[in-house]
Amino acid sequence: MGKWKSLLKANPTDWLLEPDNPSVRYWTLVDILNRPAEAQEVRAAIAQHPLVQELLAKQHPSGDWGDDETKPMTAAGTLGVLGLLYMHGVEPDGRTAVGCDSFLRFCQNECGGFSMVKTRRSGIFPCTTGVHLPMLLYFGLGDDPRVRQAFEFVIKDMARGDALDCGCYQHRDCLWGAIAALDGLAVLPVDMRSSESRAVVRRLADALLDAEYDFEGEHKRWLTFGVPRVWDLLSALRVLAAHGYGQDPRFGPLLDLVLARQDEQGRWLCGSVSRTWPLEKRNRPSKWVTLGALRLLRRMSTFGRGESASEDTSGQRLSGSQTASVARFTRR
Repeated sequence: MGKWKSLLKANPTDWLLEPDNPSVRYWTLVDILNRPAEAQEVRAAIAQHPLVQELLAKQHPSGDWGDDETKPMTAAGTLGVLGLLYMHGVEPDGRTAVGCDSFLRFCQNECGGFSMVKTRRSGIFPCTTGVHLPMLLYFGLGDDPRVRQAFEFVIKDMARGDALDCGCYQHRDCLWGAIAALDGLAVLPVDMRSSESRAVVRRLADALLDAEYDFEGEHKRWLTFGVPRVWDLLSALRVLAAHGYGQDPRFGPLLDLVLARQDEQGRWLCGSVSRTWPLEKRNRPSKWVTLGALRLLRRMSTFGRGESASEDTSGQRLSGSQTASVARFTRR
């Protein structure tokens, strides 16, 4: 498992490989143990999982989910369901393709960004655009012109000097927005990378690494890791590692805080859950959070600072399957 294993109090991989959660088993085989051939055998179990079957059964003939196809950004709507299918490693097919198409039709503004109501330009933020791009790439829409336009929007929008100034964050740098934008830019197609996109990544990474965190006050919840994950310290470190900042000296003290949350079996607790889709129980050892922590540890030493997660260390473009793996890592 490599040198990063020494950062664990114990090895939790056998626990993650237990058959009760085929999705966690699948991702552990793919992302932690690098046994993709064996992982393919688990795909059938994922398809038969009760939650996956329930989610797919709720899809309307028009391809959307929820009560209103024009408002997909709800937990039970199109975006919420696609996010869960992505998280669980459901194999892309025609159903996910029409679902993604429905999401794009009803959420993408003409500027390229995603909004809760596509006709309202003021409702478009990095956290409603960048964060969903890895999911769209996983489901096979990497070459879709609409997705490429969304990438262009994130780069252009985040290049503004006041890009992180958010009224919801008392007009300070919105660290949630930085995480979301870095999420999307981690899977930016190589032919779209530029000096401007690299400058945006550096600026957003610096915002996260140089922030004045108060983990006993304002940022206390950043040490509570959710399922599905929300904006927290584990999320921040995963996107930073995806952009090659795992060896940055500012990264280490933040990583120590995450490592300190593991128990004696090398597991992390579930701190919060979705009210609509409660996947695990709060304050119990979480397979999903533990998988996320191991993905972080595996990724953080892969790339040197400034190297892209979608390029190898010689600057060569990775294969489509490898880029899809990056999409999985950055999202979950």
